[in-house]
Amino acid sequence: MISRRFLFAAMFSVLWLSSFAQLTSDRIYLGVKGGVGLSWAKYSELKNRDPKMLFGGSGGVFAEFEFGENRLFSIRPEVDWLSRGTKISDNDLDYKLKPKYVDVRLPLIFNFGDYESVRPYVYVAPIVGFVRGGDISLTENGIDYKVDVSEANMAGTYFGGAIGAGVKIPILLNNNKRLQLAFEANYQHGFTDTYSDMEKNGEAIAVNRFWYDIRGNRKLHGLEITASLSVPLSIFKRAPKKKTPVPVYVPEPVVVEEKPVVVEEKPCYTLEEIMELLGKGESITGKTICAIDIINFEFDKSTIKKESYPYLDKIVRLMKNTPIHVVVRGHTDNVGDADYNMELSKKRAEAVYNYLLKAGVEPSHLSYEYYGMTRPISTNDTPEGRLMNRRVEFEITE
Repeated sequence: MISRRFLFAAMFSVLWLSSFAQLTSDRIYLGVKGGVGLSWAKYSELKNRDPKMLFGGSGGVFAEFEFGENRLFSIRPEVDWLSRGTKISDNDLDYKLKPKYVDVRLPLIFNFGDYESVRPYVYVAPIVGFVRGGDISLTENGIDYKVDVSEANMAGTYFGGAIGAGVKIPILLNNNKRLQLAFEANYQHGFTDTYSDMEKNGEAIAVNRFWYDIRGNRKLHGLEITASLSVPLSIFKRAPKKKTPVPVYVPEPVVVEEKPVVVEEKPCYTLEEIMELLGKGESITGKTICAIDIINFEFDKSTIKKESYPYLDKIVRLMKNTPIHVVVRGHTDNVGDADYNMELSKKRAEAVYNYLLKAGVEPSHLSYEYYGMTRPISTNDTPEGRLMNRRVEFEITE
């Protein structure tokens, strides 16, 4: 039987892992798995007998947490239901050991390639198994015996390890969410003896007719082939509700002869100001986000520096969660040749555009333009002014 303490410990482990910093809901997958397996036993002392494999099924549930750049590493705590055992058959004897297990496994996975495409992976996993039932049967000289594994005093726990490999296949849905189909195979190696202490010290009773004691040890091993399907936690997030305007009574205005107050539209907003406008339910169409001194490039190149990635990822989340269209615009200061600056602004705008596409932004919601040094927003006579002019803008359109 599985102890309550074990179940609480497993639940606590999953909650603890989900609290890791910087884990977003699209990096946490919940899934189910199923497959088939072969198991066998290795005996340290067994003469003139040939243990054979037993065929069985397996299934389980898991949560996978992805880490690192391009999600190269992941941890997948899982609970599996399966059977392990062996059989011995010869002319006068047919013996089958068929215990059922609940496994708690913690695969540590290394993924290859781009997470948005088909990618292979390898892993190692510690295993703790708990016997949940099953039986031992024996046919000898035409007489059948059968006993539950709990009555046979078999060891109630199993400690082992697994090494495996597989391939993940992303399935893109209409809402830009990804399911993940995976196929894998593993080898399981048992580390501990499955004989109980009573079987080793002579206190066990076989089919209620005689005492026996065991010499040596018996360790269970296996091969497993499974398929799994998982979904990102972000698939359960609801789309933000549109605010319904509440009718408000407005009294007749008192006409006062004053000069009208003209509110000038800001030429440039920060990302935080755009988010604040969204929170108030105000329109952001037609507004421009200026990433001044935030999106940086290698000197005289169009390679985006890594410290700019978090800001661009915020732009990605904004576009995924709102139905906006964005035009990426590249600008430079007046240092250097005009034609060169025009080409440089094109390459930099194109680099930002490609980054957003690769992060999952719909191509139909994105475009880019470039202007070189033709549209300054500050003077080019000071270092501070030139810094303002070397910028990437994101114009929000309908």
